[in-house]
This record gives sequence, C-alpha cells and structure tokens, in this order.
Amino acid sequence: MYFQINITVNSVEYTITRQKNIFRVSDKVEVMNVKEYSEWLQIKLNFNMKLVNKWTKNVHDAYSTALILPFYIDQDDSWDGAIYRQISATLGQYTSIPEDVFKSIFSLSTLEMKELQNCLTNSIKEKNASESTITNFFKIVKEYKEEHLNTPSVTKIDKVALNYDIDKYLRMLNDYNEQATRYKVQLLNKQESLDLQKQELSELEQLLKMNKSRYRSIEGECKYCHSNLTTEKSLTRLNLSNNFFEISLLKEIVEKNIRNLTIEVSDFRAQQNLIESKVDEISSRIQKSKELLTIDEYVKATAKNEAVNEMESLIDKQVVLKSSLEEEIKDLRKKINDLDKEKKELKESINKTYATLQYEIKMILTDTDMDELKFLEFKKIAGSGMDKNKKYLAYYLVYFNLLRKFGSYEIPFCMDSFIKNEISEDNAKQMFSAIEEFFFSDHTQSFFSIVSENLKYLKYQDSYKKVKVDGKILSEERYKDISLRFKLDN
Repeated sequence: MYFQINITVNSVEYTITRQKNIFRVSDKVEVMNVKEYSEWLQIKLNFNMKLVNKWTKNVHDAYSTALILPFYIDQDDSWDGAIYRQISATLGQYTSIPEDVFKSIFSLSTLEMKELQNCLTNSIKEKNASESTITNFFKIVKEYKEEHLNTPSVTKIDKVALNYDIDKYLRMLNDYNEQATRYKVQLLNKQESLDLQKQELSELEQLLKMNKSRYRSIEGECKYCHSNLTTEKSLTRLNLSNNFFEISLLKEIVEKNIRNLTIEVSDFRAQQNLIESKVDEISSRIQKSKELLTIDEYVKATAKNEAVNEMESLIDKQVVLKSSLEEEIKDLRKKINDLDKEKKELKESINKTYATLQYEIKMILTDTDMDELKFLEFKKIAGSGMDKNKKYLAYYLVYFNLLRKFGSYEIPFCMDSFIKNEISEDNAKQMFSAIEEFFFSDHTQSFFSIVSENLKYLKYQDSYKKVKVDGKILSEERYKDISLRFKLDN
C-alpha cells in the first residue's frame, strides 16, 4: 500500500510518498528509511527533538512519530488509558512518553540544561588540572632556583678556544634538564595520584569494617586536611551507596591502581637515577682540569637558567588557560541560571493558560470534572461511557490550544471520531460546540472525522471544507493509473 501527501512548509511545497517503512520526498533523489525521514522532517520543521532511549539511556533524535504524536487523536487508542500514551507502539522505545515529547515542544526539556551542566563539570575539572600543573611547576622552579644560588660564577673563559666545548656540554646538560624536568613532573603527579588512592583505600577498608559491624559512622581522619571522615562523607566523596559488594569491588580496583602506580613511580625513579649516573660520569671526566670545571659549571648554570625560563613560560601559559577557563565557567553558570529561570517562568505561564482553558472548556462541557490531571500529567482517566469521552475530549482540546500558543512548531491537527457509544442530544451539542470553539481555528489547519448525521450539531459547517468518504476511496479502474505516480526504487 502506498501513501502520498503534498505539504507546504514555509511557502515551499513538498511531496512525501511512503510504502511501509520506505519514504521518498520531492527534494531528495534517494529513498529514505524511517530514521532518515525523521531527520529530514525535523530539518523542515526547524526543530530538533531529542528523547532518551528506554534501554540504553542515551539521547537520540526523535522519530517522526514522536513529532506528530501531540497533534493526532486516534479513534481506537486515544479514548482509553492514559491520554496520548497509546497512539503508537513505536514510541515504546523512549522513556517518559508522552511527557518528554510535550516538554520538548513546549521548550521545557531539561536536556539542554544537562548539556550545559556537563560542560560546566568538564570545565571545572580542566581548571583544577591547570591549577595542579601550575602548583607543581612552581615547586620545580623553586628547586632549580635554590640550586642555582650555589652555582659558582664564571670568572675567566677563553671563548674562542672553549666555544666548542661549551656548546657540547650545553647540549648535553640541556637534554639532562629536559628529561629531569619531565621525570620530576611525572613523579609529582604519579605520587599525588598514589597518595590519593592510598587515602581512598584506607577509607574503603574503614567502610567495609563498619559495614560488617552495621555501624553508622566512620571514626577516621583525612590524611590531607585532617578533618573527621564520616560514613556519609566517604560514601559521597567516593560516589558509593552503603553496599558491601559495591565497596568491596571499588576496594579491589583501588588496590590494583595502587600496585600499578607504585610500579610506575619506581620506574620513573629508576630512569631518573640512570640519567643522574650518566651526568655524574660526565662530571668526573671534566674535573681533571680547572678550566673544564669552570666550563662545566658555566654550562650547568646556563642550562638551568634556560630550564627555569622554559618552566616559567609554561606557568604563564597555564595561568592564561586557567583564567580563560574561569571566564568560561562563569559564563556557563550564568547561562544555566538564566535558562533555569526562563524555563520556570515559561512553565508558570503555561500552567496559568492550562487552568484558564480548563475553566473555559468546562463552561461548555458542563458537569465534566477537569481537576483530575495537572499540566504534563498523563494518567488514566476514570469514568465510563460518554462522560469519560467528554473528559478525554476536554483534555485533548486543552493541549491542542496550548500547542497553538506555546508549541515550537506547527503541523495540522487531526481528530478521529470521538463517538464510540450512544450519545444523547445534549452531550452531542456540548461536545461539537467545544470542537467548534476550541479545535477549529482560522490560523491552523485541522482535520476532523464526523459522520454525516452529526453535521447538524456544527453551527458553522458551511464555512468548513468537507471531504465526503463513501465506500472505497480508490476504484479499481483508477488504481493502475494512479500507481504510476509512485516509485520508491532507486
């Protein structure tokens, strides 16, 4: 079976053809699957809806069914159970349906806020890493400068005769200082990580001990700030629940990390000792001559000065990076606060309109209890018969009007017949009056299914465009003719 529809988006006409899960649109040559068609539709609507997958918990672009969901009321599935929830089985892959769909359309989704908060967290981590680097570099520079204070000054040097030797030793000792600097920085970082892991191991051992004894607190002390460590503090810092298995598992990971870090620290020290032994060997050779000793000391002093200058340059770069990150963090926090305020104000405004619409619709659908569901609350509606149908109709009309006023995009509304049971004339008058007042609009295209005998309840039926469906929609004679217009093969 083929379906084809002509639509107009921003004054541009498109033709959409579908056969099962294959789509072709007039502005693209190749055919599309459901996912590709959904992406195309989001682009045309100038709206990007993202929903959370129920099983993976990852965020994905929503399928076209989710985009259409709020605008379509089905005759069979929309008048029982929770409103909007059973329109399409394909939406079962997402969490919080239909709440998240409406939150997205009303610009109340928290996904944008979460993305900003993730950016903020990453920027804070990067800033903290920069601060740690600056601190470590300052330590190294301080050590170099203290060593440089005791370096003998050069008094007499024959620059012509000793120029070659000076360049030679300068290169050698420059290489040494570069390697020594790297090892010192790595040692400082690895040792810091090792100390932190040991602290975590100590806390985990205490947690296990207290967990077994069913104690509620840990009487311990942090090795760094000397503050008392309670069970709550340790669990919060380690991002754990008070679960023996979870704590034991993390303890094994920490013990493995400690073993690995201990090996790495040992390796770095061994490499550093090897370099220092080579330097000692070179130094012993040049001690034979007072002139060479003078050259050696001169080269060392020069090399150390250059190393210090390089480290100070790196510190300056890290200071600039830290300052940039602080500005970025400040900007992100402002964006988060502004967005939070904006969404709260918007939700408050929609809530007020929701309450107003409830009151106005209840003036037409009298004796209808519209206090069962709050805004964005999609639960099963109590009741039976036409009284129940009137409730469903009332809530759908509320959301249709909210979509017209606050929705991020517009597509035509469609409502299949809501009459599935016998209906009294009073009920019919009320329900069709509500349709004319709150469903049909001069500004939005709307489709409404109705049996001809109920047209008498529409006051303004002459102003509506009617499509009469009687028997088969497509005759056998016309089928072959029309089928030639459909082609979904590449």
